[in-house]
Amino acid sequence: MKYPETERKEVVDTLHGVEIKDPYRWLENYEDPKVKDWLAKQNQLTKEKIEKIPNYNKALEKIKDYLSLGTLSVPKEKKGYIFFQKATTESQPVLYVQKGKTGEPKVLVNPNELSKENPVSLDWYFISPNAKYLVYGLSNNGDEWSLLHIKNVETGEILDDKIPRTRFCSLAWLPDESGFYYTRYPEPGTVPKGQENYNKHVFLHIIGTDWLNDDKIFGEGRSPTNHYSISLSEEGRYLLIGVSKYSKHDLHIMDLENNNELSEVIADDDSITTGSLLDGEIWILTNKDAPKKTLYKTKINSPSQNNWQVVIPETDNPISQVLITKNNIFLKVMKNAADFIQIYSKECKLQSELDLPKFSSILGMGGDGSIAANDQDNFYFSLMNFFYPTSIYNYDIKTKDLTIFKGIKPPLNIEDYIVKQEWYESKDGTKVSMFIVHKKSIELDGSNPTMLNGYGGFNLPIKPPYLKYSRFFWLENNGIVAVANLRGGSEYGEEWHKAGMLEKKQNVFDDFIYAAKWLIKNKYTSQKHLCINGRSNGGLLTGVMLTQESDLFGAVYVGVPLLDMIRYHLFSIARYWIPEYGSAEDPEQFKYILKYSPYHNVKKGAKFPATYLVAAASDSRVDALHAMKMTALMQWANDSKEPILLFVEGQAGHGVGKPLEKLAETETDLYTFLGWKTGLKF
Repeated sequence: MKYPETERKEVVDTLHGVEIKDPYRWLENYEDPKVKDWLAKQNQLTKEKIEKIPNYNKALEKIKDYLSLGTLSVPKEKKGYIFFQKATTESQPVLYVQKGKTGEPKVLVNPNELSKENPVSLDWYFISPNAKYLVYGLSNNGDEWSLLHIKNVETGEILDDKIPRTRFCSLAWLPDESGFYYTRYPEPGTVPKGQENYNKHVFLHIIGTDWLNDDKIFGEGRSPTNHYSISLSEEGRYLLIGVSKYSKHDLHIMDLENNNELSEVIADDDSITTGSLLDGEIWILTNKDAPKKTLYKTKINSPSQNNWQVVIPETDNPISQVLITKNNIFLKVMKNAADFIQIYSKECKLQSELDLPKFSSILGMGGDGSIAANDQDNFYFSLMNFFYPTSIYNYDIKTKDLTIFKGIKPPLNIEDYIVKQEWYESKDGTKVSMFIVHKKSIELDGSNPTMLNGYGGFNLPIKPPYLKYSRFFWLENNGIVAVANLRGGSEYGEEWHKAGMLEKKQNVFDDFIYAAKWLIKNKYTSQKHLCINGRSNGGLLTGVMLTQESDLFGAVYVGVPLLDMIRYHLFSIARYWIPEYGSAEDPEQFKYILKYSPYHNVKKGAKFPATYLVAAASDSRVDALHAMKMTALMQWANDSKEPILLFVEGQAGHGVGKPLEKLAETETDLYTFLGWKTGLKF
């Protein structure tokens, strides 16, 4: 296959006595006209190749139909008003508000009306205590660098206050609605170049004042890679501050009526701890000395660990979320990588478990974080599984009634399909679980096009459903979908996470390889019919497969990936991820990173399977340079006849806020490429 000509330059670094060649470093300069020209040619080649796949346009229309099913967010309720986001055929989800469960929904924020050229997305929102105001963040082209706005919910007036750099904002309203505490990144030019993506702080903003004069409340003198989450006690005296260091979370309490006196709840501990405030108490969820987490409480005025009281001890199932109400405690727990909701009394006795569909994922349950407390008599949560797109449930705490508030009907006849959970042995003998979905009529004869998906990192559980609605396209056309619960996630607690990070990262790759081998051995598929799909950290995973087990797969998708692991930490916000991966700046970490870094393990003459690499020009998390450099190197090294294709999307980020039309095209490219190469008939 003829590829665009790509210059190789002699660039060699010496790290810890080892020479590291980097012949395509010039592709890191996205603003270089030569790079833009090279990328335009790569994009053109890819589009020409993929759009010639038989029945591409038919697949595009079908996937558009699936994506048009829409999405629903978990509602937030304040003072009888219900706020929720809904997406259908418009490019971006729209925020609605309605009075009570039967009220008529009214559009509150419609990002689709804000720009015809550059996609605008609603990143987050917070409602004031009496539902008078809405604070929300908007960003362009999926870059997630939110601009904060304030809107009067009743009148629709948008206030003059606009605050930039509020990416991943955490916010706590003052009880009188005169202002709020919030988190913000520094303006470029106010910190050394390269540091503007870090150095987040907590500020206090009073409505109607200049944000440039906002008081800095917390963060000064602390690590520039810290993330902060905040909540305020009901009367407004105490500010609870969570300090995230990715693999470690500290917790502090600030007395705002006593010169902002700061007390430690837990700090400098190798644990993840989150908290919430209710009725003069701090409720604490932590994996300290409990990999699957324990729930504690303590008085606000005695927050130190020696005063903590155990409320619910660690069990066999990881606790992923807690909701504390006046008379009950609700736990979202994971059992074998699926979610359940358990109800406890305030006396800590397990009363019941909600009757929910099997193999499901649950979002929400009364809060944005892992622990929330409120005095409401009901709460909302969303439930999804491999067949049900989204159902929003409401649970009435007083009557114990569980009802569906809003829902999206499944597009397939679910009676025709089966979901299984299988267990297989990884390289070191560890038992790993895997979900497998397919039509009941499929014969296990080794000929089925099968898509294996994985992630394995950052303490993130991969639960049903892992794929977008376009997975229905694969299943409907007699394909098999498999999702492996690799080490590095939190499916089985913090120990499962730690077994797949830093120097143990190879466990993740081994788990994935052995999942593929299990599928082949058990006749679900064969090498030529097996493809793999991964994005972000999952893109690193599938990238590693290209250099460690390239002959095991018929096709590989590498989405918004990290691939140059020697230099990854130098770009965008990637220093945040050093606790997960390590850094080549450390001589010991350098050794194990170099062993698996995909870009540094490509060998001339390798016979790669069909490979499709995708990145995004506005990605503020993972720089497109990874996919670009890897593509150039693979095209140079490849000795097979299979294509190595690259597409870098313009006006797109890490996947968040992507317009529906663009999403449909992206998903169609992915599914038709993998289907074409594995024999999927569509």
